[in-house]
Amino acid sequence: MDTKPNIILRAGTGTEKRVSAHLIGNIRMSTFNPRSIIFITRMKVIDKKLVHLVLITFNENLTPDTLKSIEDTAYELQQKTGVESLNFGTNVSPEGLGRGYTHSLTMKFSSAVDRDSIYLPHLIHQKFLTLFVPHTESVLVCDF
Repeated sequence: MDTKPNIILRAGTGTEKRVSAHLIGNIRMSTFNPRSIIFITRMKVIDKKLVHLVLITFNENLTPDTLKSIEDTAYELQQKTGVESLNFGTNVSPEGLGRGYTHSLTMKFSSAVDRDSIYLPHLIHQKFLTLFVPHTESVLVCDF
């Protein structure tokens, strides 16, 4: 029977632990043997980003030029706003489960702190909202 304890280490940023490192295994400090390497082989690093998903239904009177302007301004959100990656596009799912949402905007952040303290109050985000919101019929936001 193994009397040495297993060690579970969780480290991350903030209370949400969005970035976590888990080390699980037996660590033998007194001797170096094959069992002392178990913790290396069982190491799993989870680098979970905060995903900001926006589903959009635009007004029927949206012109192609206005849509292009909204898309261009959306991609400006990647500039100095804490956004690590961004995708804006038309719903092309063949499943027919879109519930009327025709477009999506998906962004990844390192953490909720980046979203809340850098992105949301940023002037580029405020500019985007001013252009974007008047042309929407329905918006659904989900962060995970």
